[in-house]
Amino acid sequence: MKEYLPKGTKEKLEEIGNAVKSVFAQRIKALDWMSAPTKEKALKKLNAVIMKVGYPDKWKDLSAMQIDRTSYVKNVMSTNKWEFNYMINKYGKPVDRTEWDMQPQTYNAYYNPSNNEIVIPGCNIIVPGYEGRMADDAILYSIIGGTFGHEITHGFDDQGCKYNEFGNLSDWWTSNDRAKFNKKTKMIVKQFNDYVAVDNLHINGELTQGENIADLGGVIMGFEAFKKTKQYKDNEPIAGLNPSQRFFLGYALAWMVNMRPEAMANQIKSNEHAPAKWRVLGPLSNMPEFFSAFGIKQGDKMWRTESQMVKIW
Repeated sequence: MKEYLPKGTKEKLEEIGNAVKSVFAQRIKALDWMSAPTKEKALKKLNAVIMKVGYPDKWKDLSAMQIDRTSYVKNVMSTNKWEFNYMINKYGKPVDRTEWDMQPQTYNAYYNPSNNEIVIPGCNIIVPGYEGRMADDAILYSIIGGTFGHEITHGFDDQGCKYNEFGNLSDWWTSNDRAKFNKKTKMIVKQFNDYVAVDNLHINGELTQGENIADLGGVIMGFEAFKKTKQYKDNEPIAGLNPSQRFFLGYALAWMVNMRPEAMANQIKSNEHAPAKWRVLGPLSNMPEFFSAFGIKQGDKMWRTESQMVKIW
């Protein structure tokens, strides 16, 4: 992997992940809607979260997979056969908690509630313009810190609350905690319901609420973790931008996606993720730190009053 990833990738990912976990623990302790017994269980689950970063320590053995240049169809069949035998070989054996369900070269990430694990592939650290080297912390903590925060938040939302620290089904919230949580989530549902994405088609705030909550939690945790870095504390500008501005710009750049209106309409009707543009506008509109960084004021399109700002994590 050394020829594809900057030196120290795994260590940097672990640094950012641990920093975000530490921030999340602090914020759980300060929550006004979660009871003390539930907080104790939440912290226990957070402490048990497994972080798989960069690339696996144990690689799958693909030696039995026969691939050559003679036939595409035969290659597909060989791949399917290998996959079938791989799955059959698992039967009757304990779950392999070291296994990855994503490749190191996949620009994505996931939280697996049944394993209480977060997987962040190494390619997430590759930033255009920084090939072969790492970007500065403002960029890395916005992109990767936001990703860690997003995935961790999934472990503590309306679905994550159904799984304990071992990944077993066990609802550890009280009914009162859930009621307070649902009251707060109604605000983010309304916020996204109000966004018009294509013609007169609104985003479905109910369908996308889980991902929207995770996006908001992610960027907040990423920024709080970034504030503890040397770059933020030194407050030295780079390319005319101070550290806070670079952080939020980095977060926005990670979502540079161009879609046809038809594709966006299809996503809105069928996908639990809001279109990329609103995955930036939505969460940042709930952060006073973003307003301060860019001088957002009343009358600006992203302006929201304090009472309108969604505060969950």
